[in-house]
Amino acid sequence: MAEPSLHFVQNGLRPTSKLVLCSLAAIALLLLDHRYDAIERGRTYIAATLYPLQWLAKQPINLTSEVTGYFQNQTRLLHENQTLKAQNTQLKLSLQQQQIQLQSAAQVMQQARLQQQALPQSQIAQIISSNSNPLSDRFIINKGSHDHVQAGDPVSDEKGVIGQVSSVQPFSAEVTLITSNNIAIPAMVMRTGVRTLVYGRSGGLDLRFFPANSSLQKGDLLVTSGLDSAYPTGIPIAMVEMAQSGSGSPYYRAQISPVASVRSSNFVLVIPQKKNRTAAIISPVPDK
Repeated sequence: MAEPSLHFVQNGLRPTSKLVLCSLAAIALLLLDHRYDAIERGRTYIAATLYPLQWLAKQPINLTSEVTGYFQNQTRLLHENQTLKAQNTQLKLSLQQQQIQLQSAAQVMQQARLQQQALPQSQIAQIISSNSNPLSDRFIINKGSHDHVQAGDPVSDEKGVIGQVSSVQPFSAEVTLITSNNIAIPAMVMRTGVRTLVYGRSGGLDLRFFPANSSLQKGDLLVTSGLDSAYPTGIPIAMVEMAQSGSGSPYYRAQISPVASVRSSNFVLVIPQKKNRTAAIISPVPDK
């Protein structure tokens, strides 16, 4: 069996020698770079040669950064857009609420002024409910027998007669609109003083038996005459939209419309009725 040979001399340089040689080479390059322009020019040429490679190497990073930034901007813009839409919706709702509150406040102020000047015994009530049917002729107010409201009491808004109390609970009352078939109101023409009756008619008003030998014109105002148990004199009821006589009929052919905001009032005046006389809600009179 052959024995391994013994080597007493190592081939190549030791690590320490390599370190010393690299250090000397680095020092020499630093001195050359400091003292000779040729090294500087060589470095410039090398940098110019390597620039396209550096540019190409950076492009994936730049592209990734731009794509990431684009999607981040899109996400931020979508979020800001949603936030602005929500704020815009809130502002619109707030503005609408303020407008409604201002309208309600204006109604209350006008009714309070009317209450102080002409109807001091009346009281302001708020409409708290109406029938789900938009053509319903009834609504509920927040005043009742506890507030001395009675069936038959007239009800008006700041413009004119809107209805009459038809039933009463302790803390609420039901009001029937003047456009109901079950209501007839003694009235007179403000301009001439001629007395008549205004009838409710399925969402509108009728002036059925106004004599043709009296004067009636478009624009005439019909007010309460006071010749009943409920309504005081002089509250506006309706405006004459059209009046025609002749054709052999003893009565005018007329169209009238209520002056009150029958479908849009939020607050009303409840007016105490006269005592010990019949109520003004009567059965409908058949057309002739």
